[in-house]
Amino acid sequence: MVYKIEFISATSALELSAQIRANWVKCDEVIDSNEFIEATDLQVYLAARVKEKQVGLLNLKFPYSANAHIGWLGVLPDYQGRGARTSLMHAAYVYAKQQQVQTMTVAVVSPDKENNEYLKSYQFYEKHGFQPLLNGSSEAGMVYMLKPLSNPLCDLVALEKNARWFGFDWPNQAMIIEQIISECDEIKEALELQEPKERIQEEIGDLLHSVLSLCLFTGFEPEQTLLKTVEKFSARMQALKAITRERGLVTLKGQPIKLLLMLWAEAKTRTKAC
Repeated sequence: MVYKIEFISATSALELSAQIRANWVKCDEVIDSNEFIEATDLQVYLAARVKEKQVGLLNLKFPYSANAHIGWLGVLPDYQGRGARTSLMHAAYVYAKQQQVQTMTVAVVSPDKENNEYLKSYQFYEKHGFQPLLNGSSEAGMVYMLKPLSNPLCDLVALEKNARWFGFDWPNQAMIIEQIISECDEIKEALELQEPKERIQEEIGDLLHSVLSLCLFTGFEPEQTLLKTVEKFSARMQALKAITRERGLVTLKGQPIKLLLMLWAEAKTRTKAC
């Protein structure tokens, strides 16, 4: 699902947060750092919209000049598990980068093995690059997490979006695909000619940039797309390792490529059946 992320006023944010709280369900999609939304000049409110309906809210505060803090994040139940919070997180990241802050923080309920919802909330932020401070120790039942805002992928996404806003954009997706094929040819040629590693690295970087452009052009957020790929690859690797053990092998190191391809095909079949 494609979400439009927009800035809203403090009054609208209070109304939207009230709607979300009225439908409050304990699950990993609704994350609350127990901080109230207040109307000040040092924070912004981002809403996720589908058509004419606002379905998610993120409150981003700026307590210090070099820091952005997520004060509140919530999504309506019907839109949980459908990418709304990831879209809000990415928009918050891009905006924080534009304000030239160096870190982003959040406070979450301490993950409890007996409470799966709190654990999922914690893992959500981990997936987005947040790491616990103070070795994960909690204060008043809360864990404070930090994310450095120096992610090259997100920087490139922000630059690409800015270029598109400025009008420097591809006319159609077919042209982007042609560019991707051209970049692959250039990488192949550079490898065959054994050109300097710096040249090969540059060509691979151009390929990554073109793929990212295609992702954005077709309406997908790169980070959300990569998260789906991580989940799929992780599931297939788990299946592959299980199959390897079933065959009495510890690892696949030194095994012929024919066996690797056969086991990978079996792993794909198993994960598709799940």
